[in-house]
Amino acid sequence: MKVVSDAGPIIALSRIGKLKLLKRYFGRIFIPKEVYDQIVERGRGKPGSEEVEKYDWFEAKEVGNRIAVNSLSVDLEKGEAEAIILSLELEADLILMDDFNAREIAKAMGLSVLGTVGILVKASQDGIIENLKETLEELRRKGIRISNEVIEYALTLAGER
Repeated sequence: MKVVSDAGPIIALSRIGKLKLLKRYFGRIFIPKEVYDQIVERGRGKPGSEEVEKYDWFEAKEVGNRIAVNSLSVDLEKGEAEAIILSLELEADLILMDDFNAREIAKAMGLSVLGTVGILVKASQDGIIENLKETLEELRRKGIRISNEVIEYALTLAGER
């Protein structure tokens, strides 16, 4: 399975010590060069920076179609735009991203999208996470914005409601 990730899920999962869920579920994770730079270079010392640099299951790739990236960058951050275009170039099975607008654009371009909360729901369903509500609250405490509606929906999916 080919999976491309934006910075959001990597940073969020790193903040709560759950980054290895990505390897467990997806194996290799492709990230665009901009996302690598955002997390490792400009984010040095922040959650995810050391892990992305040292784990060999993250693979940074250059995006070929710069025109498409520039076009999408009008509405999205550059990392999100690169993640979408890289997903199309690699014919990825899945793109990992959290930003609502970026997710909607990715879906409109025919991509399958999963976010941090969806990954945590899967881990809860598989018994890897015992208390999803507590995990989602920890994400919020660590600065990740999640609406009450998304939390309620996630808890319903995980059978905690």
